[in-house]
Amino acid sequence: MIKFWRYFLLLLLIPTAFAKNAAESSRLENPRFKDGKDYFSYSSPVKIDEKTDNKILVQSFFDYDCRNCSDVQDVLELYAQLNSNSVMVKNYPVALPKAQFSARTFYSLQAVGREDVADSLLLETSDKQMYNKLSKMDNLLKWLEKKGVDGRTFKEMYNSPEIAAALNDMVEMTEKYGVFTYPFVVIQGKYALTNSTLYNDDYTFAVMDYLIKELTREKAE
Repeated sequence: MIKFWRYFLLLLLIPTAFAKNAAESSRLENPRFKDGKDYFSYSSPVKIDEKTDNKILVQSFFDYDCRNCSDVQDVLELYAQLNSNSVMVKNYPVALPKAQFSARTFYSLQAVGREDVADSLLLETSDKQMYNKLSKMDNLLKWLEKKGVDGRTFKEMYNSPEIAAALNDMVEMTEKYGVFTYPFVVIQGKYALTNSTLYNDDYTFAVMDYLIKELTREKAE
């Protein structure tokens, strides 16, 4: 419920931000945002292996041990809805060889058909103390049971070969995109945004508008 109302308020406020950003941008002849400050460019664009339906792909990498990831996902989901004809957003849990709790938990919940609970957990663990608590399996299982997830089924999936395979793929993907922090957002395999840009809704929307406009222009040439 908390996430719904935050999302609803964003929906009301974003049009005002759009109008403000559009007005400011129209007064500037030079690019408003700078590479290395407002966003980062890959020296060589990362090849995208996923189907995008000819849309610009925005990839959001998150971790349950993240104070801002839930907010960022809300903003990106809203952005995708407002630009549904041209933008597609996908979420991915960060996974490293020795840090796989988030990815293992996310894919296990996805496998048992409870991706909604995976989203709720991201909001819950935005509080550091709750993350410390729920990152322990016994506490996590109790929390999941309250959400209607069968603990035994979840734990079996958590330790299954299927999830292990998904983790290997995610470790490779995390390394492929050079994800070194979270939240971490990649736009069409060419640009990356970190928390220095993603901390503010208006700022995030404005930078994304600028980069997606650039990508659209390049595609048309």
